[in-house]
Parts: sequence; structure tokens; C-alpha cells
Amino acid sequence: MPYYYADDVYYEWNNNAGEYESVEPPAGLSDQVQAQQPVASELFMYPKAGQSTEQQARDREECHRWAAAQVGVDPTAAAGTTAAHRTDFLRADRACLEGRNYSVE
Repeated sequence: MPYYYADDVYYEWNNNAGEYESVEPPAGLSDQVQAQQPVASELFMYPKAGQSTEQQARDREECHRWAAAQVGVDPTAAAGTTAAHRTDFLRADRACLEGRNYSVE
């Protein structure tokens, strides 16, 4: 039976009830998670259009704020932020920086 995961909760289909119910995480999941590569914790940006150091700092801060607004959480300030939140934040932050003509790693 497959599990579904949303908002930090695992769900499984219950045929008797005809609906999904929240359940404990699948057995062995924590071992699998620990064996996975760690989630990137930061992005490195490189100017592609000769942006000044001051412009880079402004762009970095504005993109950070924009990404936090898009995801709904600032992982650098919010306690209990999940890896999924962090991944979503980094994806939004990357998109913003690339849109401002930076190479992002």
C-alpha cells in the first residue's frame, strides 16, 4: 500500500472508511532518510553581467525576501522548518537570482 506525504504528515488509504487517514511514518524511513544526500543549505551566486558588490548584496537580500514570501516561510528565521520547506525556498531563491542574471550553484 503506498503512502502519501503532505504538510509533514503521512497518509494511507483506508478502504473501510473510504478515505485517507494519517498514519505513522513507514518502518525504516528514518534509516533511508539518513542515507540520503544532505539538502543544500545555501546557494552560491556568480554575477554574469558585471554586477557590483553593492548590487550583488541588494539582489541577494531582495531575492531572499521574495523567496521567503513565495514559500511562506523564511528557513533562516523559522524554527521547525522542514527539509521540504528549505528545498522549496532554495528553488525560489535560485529562480530569482537567475532572473537577475546570476549563475547559481
